[in-house]
Amino acid sequence: MMIRLNGGAGTRAGLFCIGLLMLFVAGCASQNAGPGTAGGEARLSPADAAQRAADQGDYAEAAARYGEAAGRTTNADTQRMYRLEAGLAAAQAGDVQTARQMLASLDPSTLGPVDHARYNLAQREIAIADMAPGKALANLPPPAKNTAPAVAERVWEKRAQIQFSANRPVEGIAALVQRGAWLERQTAVQANDERTYDAAADAIGLGIGPDSTDAANADDTVRGWLALADIGQRAFSDRSQRDDALAEWQQTYRGHPANRFVLADQFDYQGTMAVQPVTRGGVNTAGSAAAKPSSDQVALALPMSGAFKNAAGAIRDGFTFAYRNNTGGLPSPISYDSSNLNAQALAQRAENDGIGILVGPLDKDKVAAMARQQLPMPEIGLNTIDEPVRRDGFYQFGLDPADEAASAARHAVDEGDRNAIALVPQGDWGDRVLDGFRDALNAESGQLVDYRTYNSDTHDHSQAIQAVLGRGNQANADVIFVAGQPTQARLIRSQLKYYHAGDLPMVTTSHAYAGQPDPDSDIDLNGVNFVDMPWVLGNGGTIARLRQEAASTYGSSATDYARLFAMGMDAWVLARRVAKAELSADEPLEGMTGVLAPRSDGHITRYLGWAVFRNGRPQTLSMPSTADVRAMPSSRAPSRGSDYRTNTAPTQGNVGAGLN
Repeated sequence: MMIRLNGGAGTRAGLFCIGLLMLFVAGCASQNAGPGTAGGEARLSPADAAQRAADQGDYAEAAARYGEAAGRTTNADTQRMYRLEAGLAAAQAGDVQTARQMLASLDPSTLGPVDHARYNLAQREIAIADMAPGKALANLPPPAKNTAPAVAERVWEKRAQIQFSANRPVEGIAALVQRGAWLERQTAVQANDERTYDAAADAIGLGIGPDSTDAANADDTVRGWLALADIGQRAFSDRSQRDDALAEWQQTYRGHPANRFVLADQFDYQGTMAVQPVTRGGVNTAGSAAAKPSSDQVALALPMSGAFKNAAGAIRDGFTFAYRNNTGGLPSPISYDSSNLNAQALAQRAENDGIGILVGPLDKDKVAAMARQQLPMPEIGLNTIDEPVRRDGFYQFGLDPADEAASAARHAVDEGDRNAIALVPQGDWGDRVLDGFRDALNAESGQLVDYRTYNSDTHDHSQAIQAVLGRGNQANADVIFVAGQPTQARLIRSQLKYYHAGDLPMVTTSHAYAGQPDPDSDIDLNGVNFVDMPWVLGNGGTIARLRQEAASTYGSSATDYARLFAMGMDAWVLARRVAKAELSADEPLEGMTGVLAPRSDGHITRYLGWAVFRNGRPQTLSMPSTADVRAMPSSRAPSRGSDYRTNTAPTQGNVGAGLN
């Protein structure tokens, strides 16, 4: 007779919607079981039941029970705490409406540092709820190693949810393993181990074992979970045969976390193997664990033929100009034409040439392919990508319009305008700009009241404008964010005045300004505030001198493509910093495209200047400074790779076409 001895899979509770009313109701008699009720769980207080549900990954149930606890208490502080927990749990459950309503009832300024960080994380979970898995993961990068455990474990929990929803069980198990490394209560660790084993059992059921292709890049801890679940689903002739398999498993995966609880709970097997704690993973500080240059030689890889030829030429000229102004004692950079080189060929050429630092390539798909190459050298990709990067020493730097939208949101909040409505172009470019604006607004405890998209191929935007102003939105909004090129921004500004919204402050990005004063055309933008880079907004001093030198040396490359020229200048500054090990996370530096803030995931975030149109001419109101960026709370300095899909941006005159 064959005997199947396994632990079985635990019960998985699915996510379900929670009505707002449930979060305030005190609970009914059936939930308030008396002494005769069977089982201990019914006798738990709502708060204890909520904590147990959260430990087990049933966040919808946790939100409901925390709501019940809030309804039962008369203490204002305790009720506020339970509402916070209810909102956080609802955000983890994906119940956006309940989470948003509960969190909106709280003043985040009254929260302590850790709870404030958890609050901000919940806002990000709300923002990514409807995103595709790849984009959601890019918007929720692994936590830095100095993150508070209560925040880090939530990040890994949400990343596990996203991976499982995308049918990536191995990656989901890896996220749960990392979550376990950050948990501090034993009951939570035990529940997480049980969930991890159940997930591994599901993977085995799908044919994904420790030696499968899916697990080829998994670490020993993840493979150990898969191997143990495989034993759990195999048939053995007797218990001793199964125990022999478990003993062999223990020797193969020495110190595995399953020794803590799962061997006893699932297999009734008492092992004596000590458990080695899993190293807390996360994002390394940029530069601290990054690949170190093997030489001082820098190479610049750009597509010098094809659609991006002119743009690439402007970046190259800016790079060369900056090198000649400050070589940093480094040799003259080598240039590669990446037009006909795929990622593998480019990587191989850089290695063969003994390159110490590679700058480029430029187009998004090729940057993503390079991020997957295991190069021994640091690299500064000249674009941002929409997937997590697991390669040390890989940086992403580009004229990301989401950075501009985020700066616009922060400046608006600084002006006291926290409630916004928005108009953005239809399509991927508009989506990413809207995401950047909304994320930064949420981080500032602001609110996007409503938004609409418009067709940038037409001149009549009355339908979108009336819709976004309607339903009381105009009265509830402090500001309107409009994303668009100069022609569209002018048209929308004029049409807003027609619909009696001319007094509503309007903010936008640099895309609304062609880069050169045009008072006859831009008179329609009078009063509109926008963000732009110091190279464009700076008046007098060093910037004016350098602009004049660049124009006289490089002509239209420095004037018609001014923003890309400045991007090339900053690319050299970053390369020089990398060469001298002076580029570190959260240590901002002044650049021509903005204050550059390297983040722990390698993304170089830009902080921009603030200007207003007066008499059709831009007038600079403020310029970014490293001191201001350094003084920002962490919520104002998001750590992310790219939030956005591959796309082509609308043209911005001659500047930035197809690159953002």
